[in-house]
Amino acid sequence: MIPDGVALAILAFAGVVVAALVAGGITLAVQLTRWYTQNQRLWFWNRQLVDHIYRGSPPPPPAPPADLFG
Repeated sequence: MIPDGVALAILAFAGVVVAALVAGGITLAVQLTRWYTQNQRLWFWNRQLVDHIYRGSPPPPPAPPADLFG
């Protein structure tokens, strides 16, 4: 039989590992959401630039969204 102290240490270690995995998963989800949002804004701005060039519009080109690089 495993001593109580060892069993408690194993359970505590497992709890720390599970908590780290959950925290890492949440952090990953938040970063992916931010990346996706920034990617959509960048795509929209690039589409505006391509349309501007294709139509032969005069300068200045469309400005980037205010929160794209912030």
